[in-house]
Formats: sequence, C-alpha cells, structure tokens
Amino acid sequence: MFLGGILTIGLYGQRSYLGLSFGASLPSEEFAKKSLAEDGGYALPGFVIEFSGAYVFDYYLGIAGTFTFSSNPPDRDQLQQDLIDAITGPIPPEIEEVIFNHGSWMYSNLMAGPFFTIPIAFMNLDFRAVAGLSILLSPPWELTVHTTEETYFTKRSGSTASFAYMLGTGIRFHINSNYAIRLSGDYFHNKPTFSVSEDGAVGGATGKSTYDMSVGTVNLNVGIAYRF
Repeated sequence: MFLGGILTIGLYGQRSYLGLSFGASLPSEEFAKKSLAEDGGYALPGFVIEFSGAYVFDYYLGIAGTFTFSSNPPDRDQLQQDLIDAITGPIPPEIEEVIFNHGSWMYSNLMAGPFFTIPIAFMNLDFRAVAGLSILLSPPWELTVHTTEETYFTKRSGSTASFAYMLGTGIRFHINSNYAIRLSGDYFHNKPTFSVSEDGAVGGATGKSTYDMSVGTVNLNVGIAYRF
C-alpha cells in the first residue's frame, strides 16, 4: 500500500509541466486586413515564442500560465502603396522617389487561467483558457514621397496595453518520465485602442489619433516540456 501510494503520487505529479516552444503566428480579423480606411493591420504571418506551464492539483484540473512574445511583419508593398495614395491624393503628380522605412508588429502577453488535461497512454491531451495583459507595439513607419511638384511626408508609431485572452489545446508526447514533446494550437484575441502619434507635412498638419482594432492570431507551436 505504501509503495502503491508513492507511485500514485509520482504519476499524479507528472501531469504538471513547464515548457518552451516556438512556432508560427497567423494573423486574422482586422489585424490581417489591408485597408487604411478599415484600420487594417496589414499583418503577415510571423513567429511566436512561448514559455508556458501548468500545475495540476486535482488529477485532471489545474491552472496554466503563459508568457508569449510574437512578431508579425506588415505587407510592405501594399501598405506603401496605400499610404502614397492617401497622402498624394487620387491623382498624384509624377513620383520621382519613394523612401519607406518601417518596423514590425510586436507584442508580449502574460496570462493565466484554468487548465484541463487527459492522460492517454504515452501522452497528455491538454486544454487551457488563459487571459491577462497584452502589450502591443504597432509598426513604426516613415514615408517620404518626392514628386515633380512637392515632397510628401508621413510618420507614425504607437503602442497600447490591453486585456487579452487565448484559448488552446495541446498534446504532450512523453519521451521518458521527465520530458515530453509538446505540440499546441491557440487562438489569441484582443481589441486594443491605439493612441497613435502622427506627424506629416501634408497641409502642415500634425496631431494625434486613436483607433480600435481587433487583433487575432492562430498560433501553432512545437517545443519541449519538463514533466513534474
């Protein structure tokens, strides 16, 4: 009975894990739209790095925590053309030179929530629903358009902190008693309000604007997990 109890505690404890994974971040919703009028993000597929873990305290149930960092580049060609159309008007003069510098979408998320796991033979099927803080940096850009008549210029950058949630599932394939290969898929969502600093030489106007955008991604990850 004593040895059986020790074995049961050991197997019970190994349902918890700590893991590190890498994968693809696939944008959706307004985040993936390519439209200035609809506050699109012009986001293309990027990458995600995740440090995650879960502590199981009731055989199947537990609590999960995750820290993720993601980056998605914008569609440079489409964004550049839409910006040129916006600042030069529908019938632009002859363009001599275009200088366009930009960054990428970058965001970090710290979240926690309920966790559910089902042991099946040599693997665990996991489910989680986590929520928390998301810090999002929009891609900064500077666009200069030299034409035969005048020079146009626009510049933008922005950041925000907001509430976000993530729903996902994963499979941990046990390599041995301590380690597992973890495959996971998650849906991430938040809807931040951006305060955007804008400067431009169009009509001599400078100022600040705000806008809301639904940021959604599907994250597909692979990594290694330590079981305890």
